[in-house]
Amino acid sequence: MNRWQRFLIPLLILTMLSSIPGIPLGVDLRGYPLVLHLAVGSLFAAVLVLFLFQPPTKLGRLSSLSWLLISSGLVALVVPMLGWVSAETGHLWLETHGWLSIGGLGLLGLSASLEKKATADRD
Repeated sequence: MNRWQRFLIPLLILTMLSSIPGIPLGVDLRGYPLVLHLAVGSLFAAVLVLFLFQPPTKLGRLSSLSWLLISSGLVALVVPMLGWVSAETGHLWLETHGWLSIGGLGLLGLSASLEKKATADRD
């Protein structure tokens, strides 16, 4: 995953940064920020799918949980996109997508920090 993380993590951070105008609760992400978010997010999702075809690598529990949250955030988009819920409920699914992704990014940063500290303690 280390080789893929060098490409995935900057894409993930850029995707998160492009969603900043929609972070306050009740504010929709619209216009050019939404287009940028969708473009970078689609590229991120495509690279993440390509990663699925690679041989499995061993990750720590916290890192695995963070990638699970990020992937769950992407899956949360499928429900409103397929029209399985009403428009108002679809908005809740979109907010869930955002918060799962933000939580996953936070845990990914925490796991990197703990891993860096553990390697520094070993040396």
